[in-house]
Amino acid sequence: MKQLPVITISRQSGSQGREAGHLLAQQLGIPCYDYEILNRAAKESGIAPELFEQEERRAAQVLERLKSGQSAQMETVSIEAFQAQAKIIETMAARGPCIIVGRCADTVLRDNPNVVHIFIYASLERRIENTMKKRFVNRHIAKVMVDRIDRGRSAYHSLFSHHVWGDTSAYDLCVCTDKLTPAETANVIRAFLEAREHEAL
Repeated sequence: MKQLPVITISRQSGSQGREAGHLLAQQLGIPCYDYEILNRAAKESGIAPELFEQEERRAAQVLERLKSGQSAQMETVSIEAFQAQAKIIETMAARGPCIIVGRCADTVLRDNPNVVHIFIYASLERRIENTMKKRFVNRHIAKVMVDRIDRGRSAYHSLFSHHVWGDTSAYDLCVCTDKLTPAETANVIRAFLEAREHEAL
């Protein structure tokens, strides 16, 4: 592959999108940024790391209050946290090809012409099964975790993004992982990137 793009990966909880992203990065020989974004943003902004981790849950609470007719607004720290993460994402993308998992990177880099946006999803049952195995929890707890995390991600996008989280029209490629391992998912994305490059020639 002659020219690699920056790749953003949005994913449903339990779809193994993070794992696929890291494997794809290994295949392509480029860095994959995930929690590093939180750590760097926290260090550079002075905002406690745990506050970054709570952002999606807080976004869901804000939307729930708005839907119920109550007044609500994002606290200053929430806006500052998003801006801090956005700055880190833009810096990482400017360095060259990389994979950025989550953190609304698809919105932050929406005007960058050399970015490919991927959405990874799976059936609820498959995501529950994956979460049970990964977190060593029972089915009920796994379902609660999947629902809570996805609700937070959707809300976070609703507050800061230009599109609805999971809207297929907002991504260059959507991959269902019901019948794919993370390695196979990485292969699918890589094949898409190669086909995309060939088409551009």
